[in-house]
Amino acid sequence: MITLSIKAAGLGLATALTGGLIAATPAQAADGAEGKVTATSLTVRYGPTTASKARGSFKQGQIIPLHCKIRGTSVGGNDIWYALPPTLNEWVSARYVTNVGAVPGWCGSDERFVGKATAKLTKRTGPTAASSSAGAVAKGAGVDIICKLPGQNVNGNTRWYHLTDGRWVAARYVSNVGRAPTWCN
Repeated sequence: MITLSIKAAGLGLATALTGGLIAATPAQAADGAEGKVTATSLTVRYGPTTASKARGSFKQGQIIPLHCKIRGTSVGGNDIWYALPPTLNEWVSARYVTNVGAVPGWCGSDERFVGKATAKLTKRTGPTAASSSAGAVAKGAGVDIICKLPGQNVNGNTRWYHLTDGRWVAARYVSNVGRAPTWCN
C-alpha cells in the first residue's frame, strides 16, 4: 500500500492508495485552491508529464487540494499540471480538473536563477527525456531557470530545471551561475 499525504488547512490527512485508486476524503489545500476531477479516473504522476510513473488515481467527482501549477506535457491541448500538497512528487493534469474556488498560483518563487549549458541541451515539455522535444540550447548558452524538480535520472543527476519559457532541461548539463535554483513549490 502506498500513502499519499495531503495537507488540509494546516492538518495532515492520510489518504491510502488501494487497488490503484485513491480513497480520499474531500480536503482543502492550505491556500484554499481545490479542483474537482472531471475524468472517470485521473492518474496521479510522479512528475508533470505523462511519461512519468503513475502513483495512483482519483475518481470522477472527487474534490482535491491543489498546491501550485506548472507547465508540463500537453494533455488534450492543456499543458498545465497541478502539484498536490505537500510534496513535489505528486502531479495531476489540469485537463481533467475543474477549479473550485481559488485557482492555484504558479510553482516556484519570483526569484529567477541563471545557468550555463555545459553541452548542447534538448529542451523538453516535461522533466524526462521521454517528453517531447521543444527546442535546444547551445553549449555555453545561458538558461533562465524558475525552479527545479526531481525527474528522470540523467547520468547520475535526477534534477530537472523548469525554464522561464515553460520548458525543461536536465540539470546534469547545466552549471549554476550564482545560487542554485529553489524547488518548484
